Amino acid sequence: MPLSPTRDLCDAFAREGYLVVRGLFSPDEVMALRNHVTALLEPGPGGAPQPYVQTAFDANGAVKLVKASGLAERDPHVRDLVTRPAFVDVVEALLGPGAKRFRDVLVVKPGRTGGALSYHQDSAYWDVEPKALVSAWIGLGDVSEEASCLSVVPETHRQEIEHTIYLRGRHRVPQPITRTLRRLVSLAGTGDNPSATGGSMAVWKAKRWLLAETTKYAPALFDLQDFRVPPAALEGRREVMLPVKAGDVIFFHSLLWHASGPNRTGDTRLAEIISFMGASARFVGRGQGSFPLARQA
Repeated sequence: MPLSPTRDLCDAFAREGYLVVRGLFSPDEVMALRNHVTALLEPGPGGAPQPYVQTAFDANGAVKLVKASGLAERDPHVRDLVTRPAFVDVVEALLGPGAKRFRDVLVVKPGRTGGALSYHQDSAYWDVEPKALVSAWIGLGDVSEEASCLSVVPETHRQEIEHTIYLRGRHRVPQPITRTLRRLVSLAGTGDNPSATGGSMAVWKAKRWLLAETTKYAPALFDLQDFRVPPAALEGRREVMLPVKAGDVIFFHSLLWHASGPNRTGDTRLAEIISFMGASARFVGRGQGSFPLARQA
């Protein structure tokens, strides 16, 4: 049985910056959703990629990482899962009544691929104040340490720090370029959510082209989306790996340092990540933000 959103759990979240709720969904419904969303990633007529899908490639031309944005808005099966009362109960226990869904993204890592994402804070990307959103990480299947489970650094959610980008892991991109890329995120729709955040679809397509499609010819450009906490900041920090079973959900603060390594197994790893903001949170990006309530009638 899943744990209830008790005061002890909320205190643990406030202290550590994350919380794992075991068995919040049944394994059968999670696996059924896995099969369903896999079909949603298939190319459209004529082999054209779906407009909400971004695909990055490795040096061998193989798929390295796939991101599909806004499935909760587009698909009733995904929306049904993320509006379940038991799930929303935990969200509202952490954020209060009237929490709103800010964004959602499906992240897919094929077997035996890279696709590692370094430690970062999500709020470094997002135009929402205060920087105190909550994300729910749902593995669509069992996710072991070898399969690129989420890893976190507890107690790092109390302060935002400046992020940077390294190409090939060694060459630091100058901060003016990094800040320009960050502004591009705002123009394209912070959180890969142009429809709700007033982003420009033209800029979003340009960002998708730069950070995903060009990697088929220049794989190093994948690093431009690895907006990370400076590696030196990790020295002496405690890292925690969070393997999960199908049906478990990890809730984490938007300033918590988190990462995921390469998928070293032969199976594809899928994770649906839904992020929520409190009722009084303010969208401070371009345009007028419009976000649905987490609890649907």
